[in-house]
Amino acid sequence: MVKIRLENLNFKKDGVQILSNVNLTIEDKEYAILVGPTGAGKTSLIGLISGLYTPTSGKIYFDEKDVTKLPSSERHCGVMFESYALFPHLHILDNVSYARHMHESNHQETYSISQAVLNLVRLSDRDFALPKECSGGMQQRVALARAIMALEEGGVLILDEPFKALDAGLRLNLRREVKSIAKSTQLNLTTIHVTNDMQEAMLADKIIVLDHGKIRQIGAPMEIMYSPIDLFVTNFFSTELNHFSGKIIQKEPVLEKGFKNVSLEKIIIQSEEGYFLYAKTEKNFEVGDEVTFLIRSQYFKSRHKRRDDKANKIVGKVKRAKFMGAWLRLEIEAKFKYENFPEYEKSSSQAVVSAKIKLEAPKKLIKVEVPTTRVAIHNFKVNETVTIYFPSEYVIVFPRIASTILDSTLRIN
Repeated sequence: MVKIRLENLNFKKDGVQILSNVNLTIEDKEYAILVGPTGAGKTSLIGLISGLYTPTSGKIYFDEKDVTKLPSSERHCGVMFESYALFPHLHILDNVSYARHMHESNHQETYSISQAVLNLVRLSDRDFALPKECSGGMQQRVALARAIMALEEGGVLILDEPFKALDAGLRLNLRREVKSIAKSTQLNLTTIHVTNDMQEAMLADKIIVLDHGKIRQIGAPMEIMYSPIDLFVTNFFSTELNHFSGKIIQKEPVLEKGFKNVSLEKIIIQSEEGYFLYAKTEKNFEVGDEVTFLIRSQYFKSRHKRRDDKANKIVGKVKRAKFMGAWLRLEIEAKFKYENFPEYEKSSSQAVVSAKIKLEAPKKLIKVEVPTTRVAIHNFKVNETVTIYFPSEYVIVFPRIASTILDSTLRIN
């Protein structure tokens, strides 16, 4: 059983600062997933934890024991690399037991343990197959078994983008399988899994978001998805983001079932484009504050006919429709007039009443993903007028973000 703690960790390579003041705790038997763009420092961080690199400054603790200068051979870390790096001339059993043979004289015992590990990863019938005789998924499990063999009970398992080389279908099948093995009571492992796959990251007990050598946010998957700390994290866990900026004209407490232990407020904004939009948020804002609403493309709902009974509704023309398999990706060009939502039709708020003035608003391109059905393909054609809308609880709200920052950040995707 291993609890990992990093304290003020810094790492330079060839004079370049790779990691800066990293502080992180990974609890015993936790399944932590490390994400971040290329060049964020993910590989360097796991290299420091496993002992492949030495930090420029800072400390690394395993169960409060300082292992900063301990060689990798004494840290009991099993590392599974993206490339698998199996010996092509050795049978599966020999690949798995190779490292232990180097340290143990009782080879028969080593083979027995290796066979038990192969049974754990469901490869008990492939002992004497060569890597080339195994599928990609089998090779992945062989590499996992070899990493496990490098551990003592309760060691640290490091998975460096383990599914990147596999096809999409195989990745989907193996994700939960690998986590199940890592969390097995037979092993009691603390696991650090590196990936850039958003769906894969949702398997974590804890997600660590790294960018330019610094930790941007640490949290459970739900927290990272629905309470991101900033625009970078929001964008990183989105395929496409839509944004609306405006001034809060009204706010009120949320009094509805399902939010008993959470203090939420409903805030209404008049956006720059003239829409009245609202969101439910835990953040504390005041009337008159300038804010930005961010909505992921997959959270929009759609109707192929104009609907006036929907809140947060947008009416526009389909400018582009792209078939993406399970999803239909739409680009909707909306040219709006100021309109009020039905639920606020009787509002006495002067701000709401005065904003009912009909004014032409600029066009806005909104990106939407809807489930692919025959009806959707038939109705969402280029130049068709459609209604799209989004649930208020899916809106991520930040203090107003400058349009230049929005444009430069959202272009990353």
